[in-house]
Amino acid sequence: MKVILIGIIHLYWIFFPKNKRRACLFNESCSHYTYRITKEKGLIHGMSALKKRYTQCRPGYTLYKDEQNNSYELQLKDGSIVSNEKIAQSLLPPFNFNYIIKNN
Repeated sequence: MKVILIGIIHLYWIFFPKNKRRACLFNESCSHYTYRITKEKGLIHGMSALKKRYTQCRPGYTLYKDEQNNSYELQLKDGSIVSNEKIAQSLLPPFNFNYIIKNN
């Protein structure tokens, strides 16, 4: 059954090339994340990964800069935090300067 989800992801990649998709908040895009989890752990985990990313990857995030550690963290609409390493480079300077200084 995981072949069906993997096939749907492949079709998504074919019919919606990168330049036509909305910019992803994560370093590993939602479709690549779901693809990887499905290949590694199967259909149920893949569907769970898809649901998790779909609910997280929505507008309404806030980007914070920790000046003490010179790092960033992304707070998603659902309240979860994404670490500096997992944030898409397009959200970080020099591409984007829309962040809030985090006070420790």
